[in-house]
Amino acid sequence: MKRQPISAAVAIILLGSVDAINLKQKSTADVSPKVVHQKVHKHHIKNPAERDRRRFLQKRQAEDEVVNVPLSNELFLYYMEMTVGTPPQQFQVHVDTGSSDLWLNYAGSEYCESRSDPCITGTYSANDSSTYEYVNSLFTIQYVDGSESAGDYVRDEVRILDGEVVIPAQQFGVGYDSSTPDGILGIGYAANEVQVAYGGKAYANLPVSLRDQGYINSLAYSFWLNDLMADEGELLFGGVDTAKYSGDLVSLPVIATKGVYREFTIELTAVGLSGDPEEFSATSREIHLDTGASLSYLPDDTTQAIWNRLGARYLEEYGVAIADCSLAATDDTIDFRFSNDLTIQVAMREMVIPLSTGLGVDVCFVGVLPAARSPLSTSDRQYLILGDTFLRSAYVVYDLQNNEISMAQTFFNTTDSNVMEIANGTDMPSGTGGGSNGGSTATSDGEENGAASLRSSSMALVMMVIGLMVFLN
Repeated sequence: MKRQPISAAVAIILLGSVDAINLKQKSTADVSPKVVHQKVHKHHIKNPAERDRRRFLQKRQAEDEVVNVPLSNELFLYYMEMTVGTPPQQFQVHVDTGSSDLWLNYAGSEYCESRSDPCITGTYSANDSSTYEYVNSLFTIQYVDGSESAGDYVRDEVRILDGEVVIPAQQFGVGYDSSTPDGILGIGYAANEVQVAYGGKAYANLPVSLRDQGYINSLAYSFWLNDLMADEGELLFGGVDTAKYSGDLVSLPVIATKGVYREFTIELTAVGLSGDPEEFSATSREIHLDTGASLSYLPDDTTQAIWNRLGARYLEEYGVAIADCSLAATDDTIDFRFSNDLTIQVAMREMVIPLSTGLGVDVCFVGVLPAARSPLSTSDRQYLILGDTFLRSAYVVYDLQNNEISMAQTFFNTTDSNVMEIANGTDMPSGTGGGSNGGSTATSDGEENGAASLRSSSMALVMMVIGLMVFLN
């Protein structure tokens, strides 16, 4: 499937710090942030069906064969631009919290040289880079249909933010035998890297490298995907934008797998409708946050209850449940409860989504599927995912050092910005958003055994705001 890139909006913000814990509005005496933006544009994707069927990646894990899920049934993908090598080779890479490796397609692979040039988001040529360095041949991704993307781990220079941020020898994978057109930027836990699954040692992936190189202070980042029809979203490494959410950031512990933190797994306690917190489910379950999954995969009984309530019916030919498009205009919400202090409401306009059928009629589908239809589920284990149909409605902070997820209700389509550094600290504060008048404190990252706080401007610190590219069906 061909993809037309929308583009990337990138910004580099010089911020500073005052007192930790408390957030304060910047006064006129403060140095204004230095921001570099690149315009983004929206393009439609043609014929996504093949891609939709093949995008669930399965990574081998030493313990249990299958772990990660990047993508399926894509309506949107979120991309950022980078260059790799010397001289620079251009890429748009799909940003994925459900995996941990940056990997790129090889320019001379059979896949990229076939199908009318499918790898239009960029291909890597080691021979064309003077800073290329071979590492090992442990990079292998196995797909659900049995095909594989196999290749090498290498090191080379990686640049983001129009070259403002440089990682001199970043390790990443190169797929010499690939079955997917796009490079992927996995920004999850290092323990989830392919090299680790084969018994190797974890390496510094991109978030770790940004911290180690001094570009950010904490191993944490926040995502604001914006609403269903928005052209762009925002990814902040080392920061939180309090103008992009309402209420308080509430922290939840990440759940380890056999004592190891590999995925962003948290506890979902209930799923309800429009203020009734338990209409669809009152059972606590472990669920994974994954920007690489376009839909959300819930327990089979919960999904069926949602479909029944919405009058939706599953169509095998499309792989989704069809519903009346008029539902998107209602005020109803699907409510996801994680604790007594945290419920994220997803409006019907974010969950009932137009489907391109080519028939010239209005057809919509519901953005949840039963976990049984996820290739990662087995007969004795349902693999549950909160993908983009949920994540667009949540402002999410991923704290990889303190193993916490912090969330609040997102604030759509705001042009306001109030970026705060996620700074090292000794307390774990809560965070309050609300645009330029928002303030208070927010949670995230510290050193290995520390907590974190947010701080506002006065001493210079480089913080990255990466505008994401959106790809539409």
